[in-house]
Amino acid sequence: MHELTYAVIALALSFDFVNGFHDAANAIATIVATKVLSPVHAVAMSALGNLSGMVFGTIFGVHIANTIGKGILNTTDINGMTGVYLIFAVLVGAIAWDLITWIFGLPTSSSHALVGGLMGAGLAMAGTGAILGPAPEALKMFIIYTLVGGGIGALLNAALDRVGEGKPHPKRALIWGFAGGWVISAAIAGWYYDKQLNGLAISVIFMVVSPLVGLGMAFIITSLVIRLCRHRKATKVNWYFRKLQLVSSFFYSIMHGTSDAQKVIGIVTITLVFDGTLKDFTVQYWTIVACFGAISLGTFFGGWKIVKTMASKITRLLPYQGFSAETGGGLVLMTNAIFGIPVSTTHVISSAIIGVGATRRLSAVRWGVARNVIWAWIITIPAAAIISYIAFGIIRMAGLV
Repeated sequence: MHELTYAVIALALSFDFVNGFHDAANAIATIVATKVLSPVHAVAMSALGNLSGMVFGTIFGVHIANTIGKGILNTTDINGMTGVYLIFAVLVGAIAWDLITWIFGLPTSSSHALVGGLMGAGLAMAGTGAILGPAPEALKMFIIYTLVGGGIGALLNAALDRVGEGKPHPKRALIWGFAGGWVISAAIAGWYYDKQLNGLAISVIFMVVSPLVGLGMAFIITSLVIRLCRHRKATKVNWYFRKLQLVSSFFYSIMHGTSDAQKVIGIVTITLVFDGTLKDFTVQYWTIVACFGAISLGTFFGGWKIVKTMASKITRLLPYQGFSAETGGGLVLMTNAIFGIPVSTTHVISSAIIGVGATRRLSAVRWGVARNVIWAWIITIPAAAIISYIAFGIIRMAGLV
């Protein structure tokens, strides 16, 4: 193994640590906000959950690692140490963007920072030919299915609006119905065509879809809980959900570790392929242990500035709402992990919290804070791509590749 490879693997594990540090809020924000656990106990439980994600990944397979390592860059034309330097530039961009957003307390996506880094470094190395595009037929079918789904959703919602109580609002019903139908059909079509669409396209699609699915899931779960518990005393409901939230928070932590650690497993494995240590992309057991261990340590040391944003600035939470957000978000992450789709745990839980707050009334959500979070999501991939592009350019100017 080359000396540079050791350095890149160390940097990848550092990114994994920073990812856990940066994303600690994802799993513990709601449980801290509802005062079910103290921050120290919440972080310890979340770190254990992250480590337990290794079991889930072993049972269902490391599909996300395969997507990151084989589904974004065209690795067939990358030779030897050039590839190792490329991964170095990728990690520089992803870590730099993670740290920038951490300084400002924004819950942005480490996952999309990594995807952006791969895209930027790949473009700097070989132009657009380095990026694996979606299969045209799969992309065409995806667009058709989403438009049809949106149309069906618009018609159904318009019909419900006409027969419902109160004054009909046909234009609003059509818009919201189309949006709902589009999201549902996009998620189903994306899961079905994930392999043909390839890693970059599917990451961009689910950058939009997964937060909206998370929002919808949390909204539905919260609404069901409210309906089922409407005749019970609030103090008793909160007592039960304080206990249940321990389960939902641990479940979300497992899914967080499963989703995010696998991305670094993919990076480490492809680095070993470029170095020549591995003949093909085969995940080694030691990389699984190392990556899950690194993200768990990062989570344990936590990122309290982001916890503050996630736990209190977006909306105020009660235990049943924290349970709903974590359960909805965890189910979204679990489904995407099974299909091997790298999504943002930050996007999902942030949107789930927004969905929970919206069940009370739209004004319960602090939309100014939510808007800042959304802007951070949008610029993550291009920002990390620019930094990685510059980093690889500097490496080339130095004559290293």
